Amino acid sequence: EEPRADSMLSHQLRKRQLEAFRQGDVAKQQEEGEQPPPRKLARRVPLAVGRPASNALRVRESALFRPVRAIGSVVDELPLAPATLGEADFVVASVRRGFQVFECKHLRLAYIGPRLNEKIRAVMTVGEVVLTSLKTDIVAWHKLIELGRFRGHTGPANVLCTVGAGYLVSASGSEVLVWQLSDVGLEAKEPKKGQKKTTCVLSPLGKLSMDAEFGECMATCHPPTYLHKVLLASSTGQLALWNVRSQEKVHAFRSHLAGRKESCAITCISEVPNVLDLIAIGFADGRIVMLNAREDRVVMEFQQAQGRVTAMSFRTGAGAPAHLVTGAPNGSFVVWDLDKRRAHHVAEGAHHGPISTVHFLPDQPLLLTSGRDNAIRMWIFDTPDGLPRPIRHRCGCPGPARRMSFYGGSDDRELIVGGGTDGAGFVSRISFIQDHQNVDYSQAALKKMPSHLKSMQPPHNMARLPPLIDIAYCPVRHHDWPAVVSAHEGLDAAFVWSAENKALAPKAMRPEGDKDCAPVTAVAISSDGNYCVLGLANGSLHRFNLQSQLHRGPIPRAQIPRASDIEAGLVKADSSPPPKAHQGRVCGVEISVSGLVISLASHPRDCVLRTWKLMTHEPAFSVPLHTSGAGQPSGVLLRMHGALVAAPLDNGALLVVDLNGASVVRSFSCGVPATDVAFSSDGRWLAAALRDGGLRVFDLLAARCVDSFVFARPALSLCFSPSGAFLLTSHAKGNAIQVWANKFLFDPSLSAPLLRPEPKAPIKVDEPGADGEDDDAVPAEAEEGASDDEEEGKKPAPSTSTVPLEPSLLTLSDVPPAKWMATLHLDVVRERNKAAEPPKPLPNAPFFLPTALDGLTPRFAAPLGAEDGAGDNSAPAEGQSKHLRDETSVAKGFKFQNLVRKNKYDEALAFLRAQTPSGVHLAIEELGPMAGGTMDELKAGVELFEHHLRKAHLADEVQAYLSIFLQAHGEELMGDPETRVKCQDLGRALEGQWSALNRQCQKVRCFLGMLTHTQSQW
Repeated sequence: EEPRADSMLSHQLRKRQLEAFRQGDVAKQQEEGEQPPPRKLARRVPLAVGRPASNALRVRESALFRPVRAIGSVVDELPLAPATLGEADFVVASVRRGFQVFECKHLRLAYIGPRLNEKIRAVMTVGEVVLTSLKTDIVAWHKLIELGRFRGHTGPANVLCTVGAGYLVSASGSEVLVWQLSDVGLEAKEPKKGQKKTTCVLSPLGKLSMDAEFGECMATCHPPTYLHKVLLASSTGQLALWNVRSQEKVHAFRSHLAGRKESCAITCISEVPNVLDLIAIGFADGRIVMLNAREDRVVMEFQQAQGRVTAMSFRTGAGAPAHLVTGAPNGSFVVWDLDKRRAHHVAEGAHHGPISTVHFLPDQPLLLTSGRDNAIRMWIFDTPDGLPRPIRHRCGCPGPARRMSFYGGSDDRELIVGGGTDGAGFVSRISFIQDHQNVDYSQAALKKMPSHLKSMQPPHNMARLPPLIDIAYCPVRHHDWPAVVSAHEGLDAAFVWSAENKALAPKAMRPEGDKDCAPVTAVAISSDGNYCVLGLANGSLHRFNLQSQLHRGPIPRAQIPRASDIEAGLVKADSSPPPKAHQGRVCGVEISVSGLVISLASHPRDCVLRTWKLMTHEPAFSVPLHTSGAGQPSGVLLRMHGALVAAPLDNGALLVVDLNGASVVRSFSCGVPATDVAFSSDGRWLAAALRDGGLRVFDLLAARCVDSFVFARPALSLCFSPSGAFLLTSHAKGNAIQVWANKFLFDPSLSAPLLRPEPKAPIKVDEPGADGEDDDAVPAEAEEGASDDEEEGKKPAPSTSTVPLEPSLLTLSDVPPAKWMATLHLDVVRERNKAAEPPKPLPNAPFFLPTALDGLTPRFAAPLGAEDGAGDNSAPAEGQSKHLRDETSVAKGFKFQNLVRKNKYDEALAFLRAQTPSGVHLAIEELGPMAGGTMDELKAGVELFEHHLRKAHLADEVQAYLSIFLQAHGEELMGDPETRVKCQDLGRALEGQWSALNRQCQKVRCFLGMLTHTQSQW
């Protein structure tokens, strides 16, 4: 026992020395005037505010669009990171190039983290600080501020674990590093005067040397009461206990491998709450082992029949049953009863795809699960038999969106999205405003389908439809009947969905007769929502009644022989089969407002845009889609906007057809075929997503490309918002929808896009919140070409010019229209904002304010020395108001009045622009005889507006000020003959200016109408 007593004494001595050293260090800092850094990492945010913007936040933008955010993305395949702050519970969800925080009470967003230019490999929380593992660095964030980063890994760290509040353990394959977590957010050294603050970058304390047989580190765990100890689990099934402070191996466990011939990877590891030394281990073969770490002994063992154990969590709380929940790769989770040592319940179909997270909230019967289907679900265990039931969820797109469009078309609120993942299709509603309104349409009605429709479903997956290939909808019939139609891979029927009930209807549209049946490849709905047209793979078109799903016949109809011909024996009584609309697969169908069915086939011999009458099924006209290139091209898809139809071909050509003129009016060469095209809401821009990852935007009026950029992954679908402010894209290998803002609507410092040169090479942009597997590489130009302004986080000052481009043109101001409208209608604003009740009398003044009696009325006393200096001719005090300094005297004049007198018209307009609406009225009313001036001031006021009309700038504000000037001084101007003549000259100049501008606009309108034969469009 003596050596143990000596060791205890030496330990106590070292502890006292360390405390004395810390106290001396703190006293030294206090003597030098320095404060010790706060212990909580979140309180070190002020230290990081003065640093430059994080390199992880730099993204590139194109000529027209700037990345904004990603919608439809809730969580990726990474596990959730839980955090408890006081009595509130939160979870951090990774969304590939960003993260978002949900509060668990209502499962709503607390805040959205920054959008990064690198993919996140792992995420965890330390109080209010979020740690994200990027390509080589581990970055610590407090909301949108980077506290610091850990740098030292040669590859991405996929495993993170904290050991108390002082150490961080990260693993990248077989490379395991130890970091000093308590140093994050501190300055390495104080920068010298004139130097910028640098980002806090920490180096590792050391590296844990693993054996070659250990393999890759798959999971880590810090057992309670194990000081400076961490458990490391490997891909070969080994488990070891390490001391992170001394960086030495303490023990290698063997009991969990006893009796196993082949090694199996450990997939997850977790400590058992409220029971010391007990660890739960999950294996890739479905085995679950309860291990006593103190004795290296297996306590109990389970076998999960669903396969790999992807996640595990224990239920806690007073009186709670001893339950363990494990996740499975088929989307189900298993509840294990540890007292009875058997499976208690299996929740099948909890997610569509592998489950990545199961987490019980502390001391609550609530379970959170997440999976690769982009959903977070909350379950409650409140039934008498202890089974879980879902209470709330948050979901997005389960897979890449192949087709999407704004539902309703009048505002930027929600989208209808369709696609497929893992061989299953989906239709979802994605909210553009609030993510918690996202809904995945139910497919439970598949069980109620007729027998002939059930037989065509794939036998391997009877619960969900195959991936979607086309979708059409009509919001006019939202409350009347199901008006969303979808086509799916390999199915010869189109399915009907109800947007009101957010579910699949137990009905489908299928042509009559097996000879006419073929897989549906394209769908379209009329504008009134009564009819639907299906395009099939055999080239035929069929019309259906959408309300009753009755077949109305093929397009075109079969020729019925006349009775006289049958009697004469010229033809047989049996009617011939109906001719097909096209020779090959129908790749696109649209229905115009006028009742024309437009169709296109993908056969090289039938590269013709054909139109048919919707009610009679008769052909209307055809438009050949031939290009100057060699070979015979074929169609790819079809999109329509008004009377314009965009038809991309497989040779890279993009043709625009005018239905009014029945001719091709625009032809663009993209080089490669397009995956999708979309018109802007005003029909001016046409965006095309290409198969090589590029995206080009064409101006139809100017007939040229105005923007070109390329993605790391090709865009599958795209659409413009109804307001024209945003462009939305969806990409392969990802379930997020990227949002790009139109810079020319949000940044007034930018000039018109048509004045910029045509792009020569596409710009490599980085998507915000991207979800790809192959988007790790960041363009070198983004890092090397960063300017000093970007490093400082400053934007260059906007350079706007108010000089018109031509003498006969005008320029407007860059202020919101609401400002000069409020200035013009100030009386209406005052009447609207008038108080409903009269003002209440002010309370009595406090006793400490100096008062004096004026007779019997108490009044506030003047400041000390004010009465004595009243008769003094000395200079007024600097702190006195302008009224005491006599700056408002009429003899001296007001500022605007003096500027007008001195003919400083540019400075006078700048003064008016800087005033409030009330200030503008007051400044203009200070002119003229009624304000103590002369008529020369009014003459100068008229000359002021003549001067700015000649300059033809800031036309909207100048007109508003002129209207106020005439309302205030109209009678005085009409009473003086000289000013009356000046006003007549001003009116003629104004009328001539607007007449010239109107003449030019009419010429442009007529020219465009004659050139494009689309008089009804503009």
